[in-house]
Amino acid sequence: MGIGVLCLMLIFASQEVAATDEIILSDGTRLVGTLVSWNREQIVFRRAEGTTLEVAPNDVLRLSLGRNSIAAMGAQLPTEKKAPPPDSPSTTARSDERSWRGAFDVSYAGHRGTTDSDSLVLDVRAERQREPWRLRLRSRYFRALKDRSLAGNEWLGGGRLDRFFSPRLFVFASGDFEFDEIERVNLRSIYAVGFGADLLASASRALSISGGSGYTRESFRDGARREFLSGVFRQEFRQRLSPQSQLEQQFHFLQDLREAARFKFRLESALRFRVSELFTIRFGISNAYDNRPQPGVRKNEVTFTTGLGIVF
Repeated sequence: MGIGVLCLMLIFASQEVAATDEIILSDGTRLVGTLVSWNREQIVFRRAEGTTLEVAPNDVLRLSLGRNSIAAMGAQLPTEKKAPPPDSPSTTARSDERSWRGAFDVSYAGHRGTTDSDSLVLDVRAERQREPWRLRLRSRYFRALKDRSLAGNEWLGGGRLDRFFSPRLFVFASGDFEFDEIERVNLRSIYAVGFGADLLASASRALSISGGSGYTRESFRDGARREFLSGVFRQEFRQRLSPQSQLEQQFHFLQDLREAARFKFRLESALRFRVSELFTIRFGISNAYDNRPQPGVRKNEVTFTTGLGIVF
């Protein structure tokens, strides 16, 4: 029985000693107690009997910390923040906060539809993001020739402003404008507001969808006008295939809310290959479909493009 009590006393004593601090001064003095604070000017030490001393760091020969002081010091030390993986949304968002980024493409196009012709296509896209805002702009000019005469003349332009209210969800306001000589459209204006989501957002892959309602106004060469409430849906996808190549795809759908049978969409896909830090080669195909086209215009228009691009 006495041996057991003695063992317990030794265990508690060893734990008590392990929890205390010890300072050995340069003159040989030994101080046992608790380290209260320390800096470059002084060390504050509370002895076991309760008195507090202030010791100059130069007078300390050796300092031994107990378990409690080591834990306290660890809690005060700054923790190292782990960097998020390169494909995380936060890293991508920060890397995208540059002045502008985008591409300018000059392409030769083969057009198959109302007129089978060869054409020149100029396409520029630009984007700027500064949380919580994102601005996207696009302009596309299409000029077709057949037998050295003008066979098509089209311009598309517009932009969209996004306002994020969470890391992936946003509200948007957009305006798109179109002139199309083939469809005999002097100006088509589409204004829309709605909601969107970045379903994927990384350096190698991005997928964004958005949809809403708006107002569409069309004026034609024969003087006719048409105005209607419209529903819009847009999808954009990008996938890096290799360090030098990526797949790009966009889909835009416009629905007349007064007539279910009156709708149109445009689907574009392309492969982009980087040949240098600045220049790329782009191979693309686009399909424009109008379920209720103007008289003399086919429902489906297909365009194949091959061109040189500049990325920025």
